[in-house]
Amino acid sequence: MEAWFDPVLTAANSPWAYLIVFTFAYLDAIIPIVPSETSLIACGVFATATGFSPNLFLLIALGGLGAWLGDNTVYALGRWAEPFATKHLLSGERGKKARERAEGWLRDYGGVIIIVARYIPGGRTAVSLTAGTVDYPWPKFRFYAAIAGFSWAAYAALLGYWGGAAFKDDPLKAVLAGIAAAFAVTLLIEVGRRIAAWRRKRARASEASSE
Repeated sequence: MEAWFDPVLTAANSPWAYLIVFTFAYLDAIIPIVPSETSLIACGVFATATGFSPNLFLLIALGGLGAWLGDNTVYALGRWAEPFATKHLLSGERGKKARERAEGWLRDYGGVIIIVARYIPGGRTAVSLTAGTVDYPWPKFRFYAAIAGFSWAAYAALLGYWGGAAFKDDPLKAVLAGIAAAFAVTLLIEVGRRIAAWRRKRARASEASSE
């Protein structure tokens, strides 16, 4: 495993760290398999674990900017694909109901959904795409996406920073500890999301049965 992580650690401990963090954060919004969180965690480790110290605040700024631009790119793709989606995917009674449901969720819980989705791999892409497709107001999307992107970047970079402080002599352990913590947070968010969805489903079923 150490041999596999060597290239990651070498890149994180170099001036390339800034470009990697920005590029991965941008691409991950579009292609969810890009390891943006891992790159931020690894670079955050070296902000304190070695003599070469990437600037933590610059890492957060570039990671947040990359995430924000990526989310807005996906939103724009949703707007561009809206005519196709409306004609081929959201036509008919079921399609119209699905669109109305998505619009209702974004109207009532837009900020929360956009921010929380940023912490769920794949969820950030789906929400940004849906927001563009259903024509969620772009100024509001930009605002919430900024909160989401920069808070996510700070969270990931600080996980690495604190891991580096705890494992000063073993950067690999620091990176793995940060990844494990990020996975635990993502799991908790997903469990909470599923519980909330289950409760909403029960509430709707209860309302339907009482009518």
